[in-house]
Amino acid sequence: MIDQTVLEKLARGIAGRMGPGSRLFLSGDLGAGKSVFARAALRELGVKGSIPSPSFIVNAIYSAAGLEIHHIDLYRLKGIPEELEFYGIYEAFESDAVVIVEWAERLDAAILQNGIFVSIDFTVNPTMREVKVDERGLAGN
Repeated sequence: MIDQTVLEKLARGIAGRMGPGSRLFLSGDLGAGKSVFARAALRELGVKGSIPSPSFIVNAIYSAAGLEIHHIDLYRLKGIPEELEFYGIYEAFESDAVVIVEWAERLDAAILQNGIFVSIDFTVNPTMREVKVDERGLAGN
């Protein structure tokens, strides 16, 4: 179990190992800490300024440290192909951009083959979270 400070530290540590083509998939209930994790990762990747939740725009695109970074939030989507195409999500996954996805469980299993998977769950203590990290099929491993 970890608190928000350690959650952010974990996100920074993972982001510090990410580069072109890296994928970070975040899952968990509403309010569990996916956005906190994503923001900490984005900061570590060099994103400056405001980092609003992309819930309404779905696919926020940043340029930092020579990287194109997509921060995708699928909360308002069902994950059907037409939606993913409309918001440029397939295009992001076909590129060498860094892609961070909140509500990753809404993606098709074919997309979820390679990357870092982080599951954030509530605990009985409202300030603590249970976090599981699984790295699958990463380039260079």
